[in-house]
Amino acid sequence: MGLHKNSGSYRLLRSLAIGSGVIAVSLIAPAGVAIAAQEAIAGYFRKKRLARARFLRDLKHLQNRKLVRYRELGGGEVEIAITKQGKEVALRYDIDTVKLKRPSRWDGKWRLIIFDIPSDKKQAREAFRKKLSELGVYPLQKSVFLTPYPCEKEIEFIATIFEIRQYILLLYVSAFEGEEKFRHRFNL
Repeated sequence: MGLHKNSGSYRLLRSLAIGSGVIAVSLIAPAGVAIAAQEAIAGYFRKKRLARARFLRDLKHLQNRKLVRYRELGGGEVEIAITKQGKEVALRYDIDTVKLKRPSRWDGKWRLIIFDIPSDKKQAREAFRKKLSELGVYPLQKSVFLTPYPCEKEIEFIATIFEIRQYILLLYVSAFEGEEKFRHRFNL
């Protein structure tokens, strides 16, 4: 069973993944929480009566899935450590939030994304294609996509998550035949 994006467990895992290492959370006064996790954990304490029980329930859910390790230290504190598997799950969920940023001024370079992903990685190939389309990258062919926007970090992230980075090539092109059509398409 997966985590639901709107669940407390998902929000907690995602916030913990932003930080790193082990954190100690005071269930009495959460102000001492590491800044990266502070916002997520603060949500648990807005409703004081049920906050501690809900927080511990979500932690237990994440621990049962081997995404975090936690233990109550006494004095109202809990020590939380995100596992390697937890970081991977958080990254997979973060892929849903990846977006290309449109710069205020185009740098004049087209990004051509070319890939030849083997058939034994068909699901990853289809997921990569779908994600490129969601990002607004234009498909020239089944394995060739075009965008005028910087996308290097996003492509690197997506390809790494799908474990297909070695099959992808990113080219920078300054001009090509028929480029006017694409300038219009991207409102450049």
